[in-house]
Formats: sequence, C-alpha cells, structure tokens
Amino acid sequence: MTPRTERTDFDGWRVPLCTSSTIALANLDAQTAGLAERYAQSGRTDVGARLTNALLVRHSVTADPSDLTAADRITAELVDRTPADPTAWITRAHVTTTTHRFAETMRALALATQHGAATEAVAEEHADVLEACGRLPAALGLRLAHATAATEPQQMARIACLHVSMGNNEQARDAFGEALGRYTRPSPLPLAAMLYNWGHALQHAGHHDQAMAAYRAVLGYVPTHSRALRALTE
Repeated sequence: MTPRTERTDFDGWRVPLCTSSTIALANLDAQTAGLAERYAQSGRTDVGARLTNALLVRHSVTADPSDLTAADRITAELVDRTPADPTAWITRAHVTTTTHRFAETMRALALATQHGAATEAVAEEHADVLEACGRLPAALGLRLAHATAATEPQQMARIACLHVSMGNNEQARDAFGEALGRYTRPSPLPLAAMLYNWGHALQHAGHHDQAMAAYRAVLGYVPTHSRALRALTE
C-alpha cells in the first residue's frame, strides 16, 4: 500500500494524508499478535526486537502499561538468552530509556558497543538519554554528528524538538519542515508520534498555542491518541 498523494496544511507546512488510523492500529494489533506467537515459538532475538518495537509503538498511542511491561520482560529475556547479540542490548536500552532507567540504558549501550552494535544505533539511544537528562547541547551535537541526507524523518523531527528546547526556533522550524517533507509512509502512527513530540517540546518551551495546534494535528491523524487527548484537556 502506498501513501496517498493528497496533502493538508499544518502551521504553514504541507503534510501528507495517510491511511486510516483505525486500519493502522488494527494492522499493528495483528502484527503484534503474530510476532508474539512467533517469539513464543522461536525465542529468536530479531523477532523479540521487532515485537518489542511494536509494543512500544502501540504504547505510544494507547499508554497501556501492559505493553510496556511486556516489552521490559521480553528485552530482559533477550539479553539473558543472547548476551553477545548487540540487537538484544540496543533493544533493551530503548526500553530502559522509555522507562527512565538511564543507568541501565548506559550499561546496555556499553555492552551493545562491546558486541559490535552499529555506531549510529548506539548514538541514537545515547542522545535520548542526554536529552532526557537535560544535556541538550550534547544531545543535539550527537544527533547532528550522525545526520545525513538519508536521515529518517523521525530522527530529523527529534533534532527539531531539541532546537525548540534550546530556543533555536528558526532551526527548529527548518528541521521539522524537512522531517515532514521526508515523510512518505502510509501509516499515520510515526507521523502522529513526530507531531506529539513536537507539541511536547513546544509546550515545555512555553509556546502553548503552537503546542495545542500540534496536539490537535495528532488527533487529526489518530483520534484515539491518549497522550495528545490528555495534553489537550489538562
């Protein structure tokens, strides 16, 4: 399935229309169930990593704690079962960062590096930790050091959010506009995550009206997005 070519406006940008969030979430549920069955049968690290990522995507929309609990359990199993596999440690680091256990994340990244993880994958997770700990210039420098012409839209959006948090408003808009321009996937879920994070960064930088517009844009793509709904009603 390819994304539609129609586009719509958001805060002066032209952003793509995507397939229905109902369809996207149903597909995600089916994918997660299928991966859970395959993981239960095989215990393979690559399957466990894909299952973990699917659980985290669903959690980002629904905020269901059971998905986060399952992701934590699975990644603990992965690093115990295949301690020499860098994928297991990178995936574990992603979960521990999501749950704000940053010391565990740094240990996982050290082991991922020791076992040959790609520098870019380690840097992405390390930048998340730096950002969460308030070390914004270091996080931005690390992200920019690994940015290329092929940088994924989600990564470019993270750069934009760091610029917002640092007060670099012009660079932030340029980076987020570039992220939106690079987005070509049919699913609205990654796009909604980009918009939510943009709104969150704007809100914490004191740009309340722009943040609310971003959260409303999230709901335009995913009307059931629990965190955007909560942000609009708090």
